[in-house]
Amino acid sequence: MARKQHVRQFLGNSVWSGLSTVARAGSSLLINKLFAVYYGPHGITLLAHFQNLIALLTTLPNSGVNVGLIRYLAQHKPDSLEYRAYFWTGLFLNAVTFLGALGGILLFPGFFLERFGEEMLAQSSSFSLWAVLGLFVLLLLQLFWLSVLLARQELQPYVWLSLLTSLISIAVTWWAVGRLHLTMALVLFLVGQSVSGLVGLGVVLYKGLVPSWQGALPKSVLQDLGKFLVMALSTLVGAKLVDFVVREMAIEQFSLVETGLWQAVVKISDSYTMVYISILGMVYYPKIAALLPQPKALKEYVRTVFFLLVPTVGVGLLVFGGLRDFFIQLLFHRDFLAARELMDYQLLGDFLKMTAWVLSYIVTVQARVKLYIFTQLASGVLYVALVAWLMPLLGVEGLPLAHALRYAVYLLFHLYLFRSYFFAS
Repeated sequence: MARKQHVRQFLGNSVWSGLSTVARAGSSLLINKLFAVYYGPHGITLLAHFQNLIALLTTLPNSGVNVGLIRYLAQHKPDSLEYRAYFWTGLFLNAVTFLGALGGILLFPGFFLERFGEEMLAQSSSFSLWAVLGLFVLLLLQLFWLSVLLARQELQPYVWLSLLTSLISIAVTWWAVGRLHLTMALVLFLVGQSVSGLVGLGVVLYKGLVPSWQGALPKSVLQDLGKFLVMALSTLVGAKLVDFVVREMAIEQFSLVETGLWQAVVKISDSYTMVYISILGMVYYPKIAALLPQPKALKEYVRTVFFLLVPTVGVGLLVFGGLRDFFIQLLFHRDFLAARELMDYQLLGDFLKMTAWVLSYIVTVQARVKLYIFTQLASGVLYVALVAWLMPLLGVEGLPLAHALRYAVYLLFHLYLFRSYFFAS
């Protein structure tokens, strides 16, 4: 009975998650298509680089502070003192961590902005630079409001906010591509990702999810959220920064065009993994957070979801691989068909990664800080080492092979770590 109840609950909540993700994934795919048609593989490379830059600025607030908030806000009512303490401390940490990440990028502008910085700065004024900073603030607010809604399982407004963001992103990008220089089109891409920050404020106010002001930051709350922040720091270095470095290595070794073919494959991968990670983030993560005080129920739920998702993912990726030519032309352009040879290792790596995520989320929700940091940093170092070894030997094909080998090791580690979850107590 418990297994059937878990399946029904997971699938029911996944409907709302699916609607949100379809909007986000559809927006991402259409934006990729627009950049591919108007700017070619070169444009896809710089779009990926710019999106990676955004991730570097938002990983600590969103993947650190906000992930911790979902856990703790889910356990307290909006009118409680605990909820108020976590809410305002979380908002404060969002601002501090963003400014810290921004300072880190500005310390090394030659590395982070080299590919599009000169053109962007040439067309910039102090007003436009402040405007870009304002867009990032709105983006941070949007991500914060979405986390608050998720914590309270307010999935319907979450979906509508995601849909609004997607529509604005598509409209702005549609207008910008072909009219403006590539770098300015990238800046306007950020507009669509940010406007919902104001709308989200209205939604959480209407839902009564904004508590009364609290200026004090309790030490215990800072420590609780600090654990997730430290884990996100390892994600920032071991994943986001590593991705940026590997792309720079590829550009140096090959060209923007060849790198763009590989990035087209990665972007296709990002599109379907976005669907998957959205379901995990909206449905699976809040549920395992709620089940933490019940170890037996937690293991049962994890087993159920694992054996539901893994074969589904495997079949889906096999079908996708068989139709790769169709999807490459649909999502990009026939000029990108040369990327088809890179798909096999990418799909294998994605299957291993998506399987491992079901287990790695347990490490996150349990706030096992040292273990999380080790896995993220070790995985990142392994990936860079594999890329440095395989890229000179195999050319561009070495990049997706390195991806597959990285996540084979990552999955084996987590299967060993959580082996007790697959045996009934």
